[in-house]
Amino acid sequence: MNERFEELKSLVPYVEKYMELSRYLWKDQGNHLLSIPAAASLLGVSRETIDLWLLDPELPRVFVGTSKQVRLQQSDLLNYLNDKAKHWYTEAPRDEWGDY
Repeated sequence: MNERFEELKSLVPYVEKYMELSRYLWKDQGNHLLSIPAAASLLGVSRETIDLWLLDPELPRVFVGTSKQVRLQQSDLLNYLNDKAKHWYTEAPRDEWGDY
Protein backbone atom coordinates (compact mmCIF):
# COMPACT_ATOMS: atom_id res chain seq x y z
CA MET A 1 0.00 0.00 0.00
CA ASN A 2 2.76 2.44 0.97
CA GLU A 3 4.63 1.62 -2.24
CA ARG A 4 1.56 2.43 -4.32
CA PHE A 5 1.12 5.70 -2.44
CA GLU A 6 4.70 6.65 -3.22
CA GLU A 7 4.09 5.78 -6.87
CA LEU A 8 1.05 8.08 -6.99
CA LYS A 9 2.95 10.75 -5.06
CA SER A 10 5.64 10.69 -7.75
CA LEU A 11 3.01 11.85 -10.26
CA VAL A 12 2.39 15.13 -8.41
CA PRO A 13 5.02 17.16 -10.35
CA TYR A 14 3.44 16.05 -13.63
CA VAL A 15 -0.03 17.04 -12.46
CA GLU A 16 1.31 20.39 -11.28
CA LYS A 17 2.97 20.95 -14.66
CA TYR A 18 -0.31 20.10 -16.40
CA MET A 19 -2.19 22.54 -14.17
CA GLU A 20 0.31 25.26 -15.06
CA LEU A 21 -0.19 24.55 -18.75
CA SER A 22 -3.94 24.52 -18.25
CA ARG A 23 -3.87 27.93 -16.59
CA TYR A 24 -1.75 29.29 -19.45
CA LEU A 25 -4.11 27.93 -22.10
CA TRP A 26 -7.10 29.13 -20.09
CA LYS A 27 -6.11 32.76 -20.73
CA ASP A 28 -6.75 32.40 -24.46
CA GLN A 29 -9.67 30.07 -24.07
CA GLY A 30 -12.03 30.52 -26.94
CA ASN A 31 -14.94 28.76 -28.45
CA HIS A 32 -12.92 27.47 -31.38
CA LEU A 33 -13.87 24.09 -32.77
CA LEU A 34 -10.79 21.89 -32.92
CA SER A 35 -10.23 18.82 -35.02
CA ILE A 36 -8.67 15.86 -33.23
CA PRO A 37 -5.19 16.59 -34.68
CA ALA A 38 -5.52 20.29 -33.77
CA ALA A 39 -6.54 19.41 -30.20
CA ALA A 40 -3.59 17.03 -29.92
CA SER A 41 -1.22 19.70 -31.23
CA LEU A 42 -2.61 22.36 -28.90
CA LEU A 43 -2.10 20.14 -25.85
CA GLY A 44 1.15 18.52 -26.97
CA VAL A 45 -0.25 15.00 -26.87
CA SER A 46 -0.68 12.32 -29.50
CA ARG A 47 -3.81 11.75 -31.51
CA GLU A 48 -4.16 8.40 -29.74
CA THR A 49 -4.40 10.23 -26.42
CA ILE A 50 -7.30 12.32 -27.73
CA ASP A 51 -8.92 9.13 -29.06
CA LEU A 52 -8.64 7.59 -25.57
CA TRP A 53 -10.22 10.67 -23.99
CA LEU A 54 -13.06 10.44 -26.51
CA LEU A 55 -13.96 7.03 -25.05
CA ASP A 56 -15.24 8.98 -22.04
CA PRO A 57 -18.83 10.05 -22.75
CA GLU A 58 -18.34 13.01 -20.37
CA LEU A 59 -16.04 14.72 -22.89
CA PRO A 60 -18.28 17.10 -24.87
CA ARG A 61 -17.96 16.86 -28.64
CA VAL A 62 -19.64 18.23 -31.73
CA PHE A 63 -20.33 16.27 -34.91
CA VAL A 64 -20.02 18.36 -38.07
CA GLY A 65 -20.91 17.82 -41.69
CA THR A 66 -22.61 14.90 -43.34
CA SER A 67 -19.67 12.66 -42.40
CA LYS A 68 -20.22 13.49 -38.70
CA GLN A 69 -16.58 14.35 -38.05
CA VAL A 70 -15.76 14.97 -34.40
CA ARG A 71 -14.79 18.44 -33.28
CA LEU A 72 -13.93 19.55 -29.77
CA GLN A 73 -14.80 23.01 -28.54
CA GLN A 74 -11.63 24.42 -27.02
CA SER A 75 -13.33 25.70 -23.86
CA ASP A 76 -15.13 22.37 -23.31
CA LEU A 77 -11.90 20.43 -23.75
CA LEU A 78 -10.01 22.62 -21.28
CA ASN A 79 -12.87 22.44 -18.76
CA TYR A 80 -12.95 18.64 -19.09
CA LEU A 81 -9.19 18.31 -18.58
CA ASN A 82 -9.20 20.76 -15.70
CA ASP A 83 -11.88 18.73 -13.94
CA LYS A 84 -10.04 15.46 -14.57
CA ALA A 85 -6.78 16.94 -13.26
CA LYS A 86 -8.43 18.15 -10.07
CA HIS A 87 -9.90 14.71 -9.37
CA TRP A 88 -7.20 12.44 -10.81
CA TYR A 89 -6.55 10.69 -7.51
CA THR A 90 -10.21 9.77 -6.94
CA GLU A 91 -10.52 8.23 -10.38
CA ALA A 92 -7.39 6.09 -10.21
CA PRO A 93 -8.12 2.40 -10.76
CA ARG A 94 -8.52 0.38 -7.58
CA ASP A 95 -8.29 -3.30 -6.92
CA GLU A 96 -11.05 -5.32 -5.27
CA TRP A 97 -9.81 -4.33 -1.79
CA GLY A 98 -10.01 -0.62 -2.48
CA ASP A 99 -6.25 -0.10 -2.80
CA TYR A 100 -4.62 1.75 -5.65
